[in-house]
Amino acid sequence: MNKILTGSAALSALALATVAFAQQAPKPKIEAIYWISAETVSGMTTGQPAGVEKNLSLQLGSARSNAAPTAEHLPPQGLRAGDRLPLVSPRGAAPKEDSKPDYRPGPQQSPKGRIELYWGCGENAPAGQPVVIDLATMKPGAASPFGAIPNVKAMVPPSAGRHATYGEWPGGKNGTRVPRAASLVGDHVVQGNYAPEMRFAVAAGSDFLAPLTPKSADLASGAVKVSWPTLVNARGYIMTVTGAREDGTIVMWTSSAVRMPGMALPDYLEQSDIARLVQQRVLLAPEATECVVPSAVGKASESAMLMMTAYGPESNYGSPREVPLGWGVKLRTKATHMGMLGVDLASLMGGSDTDSETPAGDAKPKKKRGLLRGVVGGALGLPG
Repeated sequence: MNKILTGSAALSALALATVAFAQQAPKPKIEAIYWISAETVSGMTTGQPAGVEKNLSLQLGSARSNAAPTAEHLPPQGLRAGDRLPLVSPRGAAPKEDSKPDYRPGPQQSPKGRIELYWGCGENAPAGQPVVIDLATMKPGAASPFGAIPNVKAMVPPSAGRHATYGEWPGGKNGTRVPRAASLVGDHVVQGNYAPEMRFAVAAGSDFLAPLTPKSADLASGAVKVSWPTLVNARGYIMTVTGAREDGTIVMWTSSAVRMPGMALPDYLEQSDIARLVQQRVLLAPEATECVVPSAVGKASESAMLMMTAYGPESNYGSPREVPLGWGVKLRTKATHMGMLGVDLASLMGGSDTDSETPAGDAKPKKKRGLLRGVVGGALGLPG
């Protein structure tokens, strides 16, 4: 005689059946991936003293082959880059002739020079700094005097070498410039003849980061305090300074509390790596708004270069589970800035659109640290 299941037994049986069905249901095969890299740039690299640019890189990779690939990205109007962004598949490069190499190395020479290495925020460098590196005495295979490179996951975007078919929105190495007011917020569609259609919506929290606008203030000790407004959605920061003393010694500093090479971190970082590096004090915390560059670094030269990066959020979108051939989209963000340590470039070059509302009578001259208007203007490509 069949027994009638009690309420709890019936629920248990239903749960087991659901789990079994879920285990049997195949996961969709990811046939195509699409990466969106959004960078906000400020400072000298924009060609204006206090300029701001936004760069966008679009990369589509698919396991499906197509002899005549076509694909496009239909962005929201807020991007202000056009209704359709063509994802162009690069053609294979012609083989190089041995008699005409792109580069023929000359005789190898032993490196020479002296480097002073500093790290950490503070008016005075702590005991044990600087580490002085004589490049002429460095031996292959020896431990690096620059410190350990942080262990982070490699972020490998789509590429022609990794996918049967590949397409990108044409642009330079760092992406294509879009209008300063461009926004990624809204509905996006990616479609083509070698990948499934992708539809996703970007929320405000995943948009381009605001620009970095660090300000320098010289302290009596010779140290330089660098401060910046809170950057919404930033996950962590890092700064580096590179300068030279009169005797040619290179001075390098990083805001990391851990000794490491100044340029060791990649352009973008996984979110888990960002959180871990903040905890390890390799990155400044997202709530940080200032860092003091030690006096030994501030006095190093009159033209020390300051570089700063803010790592932003990452968003991931994917196809519905019931779709047999799936797809995935990764949107990553960052903001970068390059300027001169202790120099207000906007004031030095006669102002910009960011300070045009300041009355001329209220403006106070900033310390120029020996830089001439013509020298800086030439570096920026501006008239003297």
